[in-house]
Amino acid sequence: MGNVIVLMKRTSLLFLRDKAAVFSSFLSTGILIALYFLFIGQMYTAGMTLENGFPMSGQEKSFLVYVQMMAGVVILNSVSVSVGVFSNVAKDFETRRTEGFMLTPATAGQILTAYFLSGMTVSWVLSALAWVVGVVLIGALTSYWLGFAAVAIGLGIAFAAALVSGALMLLLAALVRSSTALGVISGILGTFLGFLCGIYMPYFMLGNGIEGVGSVLPFTHLTVWFKQVVLGDAAKQLGISGAQQMSVLEESFSAENVGLLGLDLPLPVMLGLSGLFAVGCAVAALAVLRRRVRA
Repeated sequence: MGNVIVLMKRTSLLFLRDKAAVFSSFLSTGILIALYFLFIGQMYTAGMTLENGFPMSGQEKSFLVYVQMMAGVVILNSVSVSVGVFSNVAKDFETRRTEGFMLTPATAGQILTAYFLSGMTVSWVLSALAWVVGVVLIGALTSYWLGFAAVAIGLGIAFAAALVSGALMLLLAALVRSSTALGVISGILGTFLGFLCGIYMPYFMLGNGIEGVGSVLPFTHLTVWFKQVVLGDAAKQLGISGAQQMSVLEESFSAENVGLLGLDLPLPVMLGLSGLFAVGCAVAALAVLRRRVRA
């Protein structure tokens, strides 16, 4: 256990001490927030008219829009921060430093565990911080506050997102041959993830094809879960129920369960499959590391 803690601390500090890396890991979430304030938020609120069944004030509409935005921000942030941490892991593989660690008492399993825990912990802590700050800012701006239960569940979902993203990035770092390659992959992933997961815009504006592709991504189901929690709490506070609540959840904000490639699988099943995906990535990463060490 001591080997894991030492390696975990070393990997985490490598990232946190690199201010440029920390800043760049927040770029995708910063862009998302900027887009919401520039035009996406206005697009949502423009559709919430009295004729469409939304007899709400401007602050109430903003509350709905920005709490579901923060759900997307946290999911994207969990991925982008993981990429930043695992860029250093990819450098270890690239420079064969990881193989050097194998000459110490640390085993391959301990090295992979330390890498995974580093990425997962840093991702969760920074995502949780962004979530709490976002809740406070939204409450201050709109005078509406999410309940304690919703905030706490949000922290739990951020933890689940950090687990999944950490396992995926661990596998990618083990597979690619350089940190530059991982940066290219992360750039592509960060660009399209917001669309594929229904974070930037609701699926009804993007088409069934995008929804189908998004349904195979675990981050989509985590986003749906997060949106259902925060929008359900917000709807309860604003007295929204029945058909209007269904319209808010399903049509306006892509908070409806999307299943898997057209199959109507319940959200708990999809979340379970997302967990299995994370386990599979971690097992595959261990197999890749062992093969590299033997080579």
